[in-house]
Amino acid sequence: MVEQTRALLDQWIPKLNRYVPTEAHRKAVRALTEHGVVLLLGNPSSGKSTIGAILSTIATDEPNVTVLKLESPGEFSRTWQPHDKQRFFWIDDAFGSNVVRNDFVQDWTSAFVKMEAAIARGNRFLLTSRRHIYEAAKQGLGQRNLSHFRDGTAVVNVGALTPEERAQILYNHIAFGEQSSAWKASVKDELADVAAVDVFLPGVAERLGNPVFTKRLRPTKENLVDFMEKPREHLVETINDLDVALRAALMLIYVHQGTLPRGESSDNASIAVSAAMDTPLPRIQSSLSQLNGSFVQVVRSEGSEVWTFAHPTISDAVTVILESQPHMIEALVRGAPIEKILSDFVCEGAQVVTDAPEIPHSLDDVLVARLCNAKDDLRTNFAIFSFLNTRATDEVVRKTVNADPTFLSRETWRTHRLSGNPKLRVHARAHRLGILDAEQREWASDLMETAGREDFDLSFTDDEDMMAVISPTRLFEFGFRLGSDVPEKLIPKIKEAADDADEDDPENSFEHIAASIGSIENISSLSDRAHALLDDAREQMSEAIAALKRRKRERDEDHSDEWDFMSSEPKKLSEEPTKSATTKRSIFADVDQGHQLPLHGQNQ
Repeated sequence: MVEQTRALLDQWIPKLNRYVPTEAHRKAVRALTEHGVVLLLGNPSSGKSTIGAILSTIATDEPNVTVLKLESPGEFSRTWQPHDKQRFFWIDDAFGSNVVRNDFVQDWTSAFVKMEAAIARGNRFLLTSRRHIYEAAKQGLGQRNLSHFRDGTAVVNVGALTPEERAQILYNHIAFGEQSSAWKASVKDELADVAAVDVFLPGVAERLGNPVFTKRLRPTKENLVDFMEKPREHLVETINDLDVALRAALMLIYVHQGTLPRGESSDNASIAVSAAMDTPLPRIQSSLSQLNGSFVQVVRSEGSEVWTFAHPTISDAVTVILESQPHMIEALVRGAPIEKILSDFVCEGAQVVTDAPEIPHSLDDVLVARLCNAKDDLRTNFAIFSFLNTRATDEVVRKTVNADPTFLSRETWRTHRLSGNPKLRVHARAHRLGILDAEQREWASDLMETAGREDFDLSFTDDEDMMAVISPTRLFEFGFRLGSDVPEKLIPKIKEAADDADEDDPENSFEHIAASIGSIENISSLSDRAHALLDDAREQMSEAIAALKRRKRERDEDHSDEWDFMSSEPKKLSEEPTKSATTKRSIFADVDQGHQLPLHGQNQ
């Protein structure tokens, strides 16, 4: 994995040579120094990954630091060992690349505990995410989110650039890009207007410096500004202009969740793309190399080489193209891996999901058949119930339950809080639709009662659909037992929680108990003795939290001096000169003066 990370960073070197340190870069360094972790949030092409790459590259130059580029929270949980020190973990698109990954969110609820322990032992973490994806993930994480992310102290918003930073970034990408000197000369008088665009994005500036993406772009001020203001439209146009085999090659990566094993394959997804694009599969596969270095790249993942998109915005553009081609959507719903459908698609008429292609109503029956025939394991079932909960229409839920009466009995992961359990939420939805049978209603009611009385989890009481599953008579009995039985059990439960608590986030260890106390007071008629017991429980929790914080201070060592090499300014990565943004004449005056870097990642 270390060698794979080094190889990946080597691919970034051409981009790093053009890097401009921004205020977001400096804030990221401060967060890493003070908290050991930073989450970079921003829109596509705002420069999140570039900051991650530059800081990772700086870290690789230190003899005692090991840099690891990970693909998921599960990969971190599997590879981290308690004795590991001075490791720099870089996790790009930590909650999903184009849409939120519910399985990633579930994995982070446990991985964050390990992350806190790793930070205390001198490790550092850099995560990135699109802003809207993290906002969606936060709902699923709740109080299990990392404390420095919850309070915002380790969250950096990328994208707010000064005029000087914009101009320097654009200068570097044009001056050291692959465009011809004649092209650079033809646009240099218009670049100041491009840099002044309100929605200026570093990733689009990089694309402007690459002739692959500007073949149809006439170098006028209007067109150049439009290229920056409407990057997705221009990227879609560029992809549509590609030869059919090249477009099919991008589709091939897309249907394999952005990671296509290198070499020939003939799985159902590949066959579906070949049929939909009316292009032989061998021709599609051989076309991938022509896109290398511009639209796609080769990386090593778990010991083997795979094709991936050069940037997530390529996948966004493919999504837009798919939405205009119903026959392609049908081919993918029929042939794409079920994991791709569950993670990336949304049913027409369900809630709007940014960057997610829609499955039209006409394919509801095809989708239902795929869901019912999906493999029955914990991870897949969790993804299916999450899809039905948030991305499916009532009609799809109804058809799925009617097609397989045993479907709701599938086993899946437990969640930290019952309110976030997608299986239980689908049961509640099925009850609202009148299709939940008596046995499944009994199961759901038992689960909620047990969670409340034994685990002190009453998070579901804020959800009317969940509460409606419990019959009125049973709900009355449940409320009475909560008020009479639970207060007596709280003190031993608090002592048990204190023994197992996470010293790095003590408040979180008691969060569910504190919330349950409030719920008991809201839904039960309590005696004076019960009120006194609840007040005593609150006092016991406060004392336990204070004791845990004292133990943490005594335990922690100061590892900050191990990371002194992380400064607010990057190391000099290139001997190539860059133009000062403060000069009186236009920064772009000499942008065409022969600054050329070799093409990397392409056939020479």
